[in-house]
Amino acid sequence: MKDKFSTTSQLELTRRSMLKAATAMAGAAALAPAMGALSPAQAANPKVRGYGVTTAQLKDWSIMTKSIGVDMEFTGSNNAVGVFLRDVVASQLGDDVDIFIFESGTEDILGPQGVYLPIDEKNPELTLWERTSDDWKRSAVVQDREGKQWGVPVIGNADSFGYFPEKLGIKPDSDEEISWSVMFEDDRTRGRVAYDQTWTYSLGPAALYVQAKSGKKFGDTADLTKDEAKIVVDFLIERKKAGQFRTLHSAFEEQVQLLTNKEIDVINCWEPAVREANLKLGPNTTKYAYTKEGYFKWGHGAYIAAQAKDRDNLGAIYKVLNYFLGGEYRALQARDRGYAGPNMDLGVAYATEKGWSADDIAALKATEAKVARKFAKPYVSTTTPNNSDAMEEEWQRFLNA
Repeated sequence: MKDKFSTTSQLELTRRSMLKAATAMAGAAALAPAMGALSPAQAANPKVRGYGVTTAQLKDWSIMTKSIGVDMEFTGSNNAVGVFLRDVVASQLGDDVDIFIFESGTEDILGPQGVYLPIDEKNPELTLWERTSDDWKRSAVVQDREGKQWGVPVIGNADSFGYFPEKLGIKPDSDEEISWSVMFEDDRTRGRVAYDQTWTYSLGPAALYVQAKSGKKFGDTADLTKDEAKIVVDFLIERKKAGQFRTLHSAFEEQVQLLTNKEIDVINCWEPAVREANLKLGPNTTKYAYTKEGYFKWGHGAYIAAQAKDRDNLGAIYKVLNYFLGGEYRALQARDRGYAGPNMDLGVAYATEKGWSADDIAALKATEAKVARKFAKPYVSTTTPNNSDAMEEEWQRFLNA
């Protein structure tokens, strides 16, 4: 029996639009306390409510308010697609939320289902749309499989793994490309590897490595057939039984802890975990890998709740969407999280205008170059592959082995 929060079960739930009425009141009630009450000072500004992945947040939304005169009330969500779909669809959050932010894939389902409002590219508040490159605004992150525009690009990155250079005999200042073999079958790291237990995050990179090792290409490493997924999982089970993995992790806080405690030598993780670890351990104690085979390339899109068309803040919503394309948001996300996104040049211009240090400006330029280098490699992820049922079933074999 599948877990009720599994990806497969949630996709079925979404397509059937079940449980909407039964949980709408509960969902709205649960969300309201998290949003909090407005202070008298805030009430003067139009308000936009957001819900989605926490890494898309500014650390301080008041910065945006000062720039565009719009208040943001943002509630963070788990990055598991099943949880997101459950919250958005079953609880009818669009009744209270204006903007949803999540990874690529949900627009393929929730857009055509009428949960998201199509993007009006001619909205007068969307002033940066034309100058935004098609690589970002026409990507699979914000368009469905038919090419319909459901979202605005927010941030993106190409994930790999964190490692301790000294453990691999690599100079701390080196940016050489490293094979995923250090995670899967390297005697130097055996028993010192942490692997994410989420199949959407871990099955694809393993497929990249198996593909490179065997010389036989899969059709789509982000959407493996049952036979392809079995090949990859058979390999992972073999490596698990060989003692390659020390632990399986499931949360950002675990990533940081495993690195800072030096419990492992290699971990597939989010880049901010390496940055957080180095704040405690010292610069370049851990590194985030450039890889030989490829990356878990992802992007977040911002989508408008369909119900928002009947509210009086659609102009404010588009101001926020446009802000995601601008220099201030881009510079702050690159500085604080190491993420890139559309219009990186505006981020550099913003930092220069605000008098950021030469080192900070150089870091922004390095982030832009880093993401461009990584995006040249294979594997673009999706949270909703067509073969999710088969992939999830095979992944359970790995977890249970």
